[in-house]
Amino acid sequence: MNFQEIENLKSILTRFIMNGCNIQCDSRGGINGRVVAVGFKPLWPSPIDSRIDKIEFNYMDQQGGLNLYSLSNVIGYEILSYDGDSIEDSNKLSLDMHIYSPAKSSSKEPFDKVHIDIRK
Repeated sequence: MNFQEIENLKSILTRFIMNGCNIQCDSRGGINGRVVAVGFKPLWPSPIDSRIDKIEFNYMDQQGGLNLYSLSNVIGYEILSYDGDSIEDSNKLSLDMHIYSPAKSSSKEPFDKVHIDIRK
């Protein structure tokens, strides 16, 4: 990922969360709930950054409990689908986050994919 891709991902996620959205992720423990906040580390990337150290989603589950879901070492993403004319007009976004995995560093794809669905 380059600086522009990092800023684009942050912008997309922030816009969806500002408008109120639900998140669903079946991998890595599985989550389902209403997102109340998203955080990024580093908050301000530099032009030489090639990854996001951590993305944290604070979400409220069906029982009303506040939970934290974090993704570390995000090195890329792929937008699989959205239902509007553009991402900004969409009510549903489906994407894969690429998480760096040291165990896979010698393989063809040195990352794990985490599938996330976000809907308003």
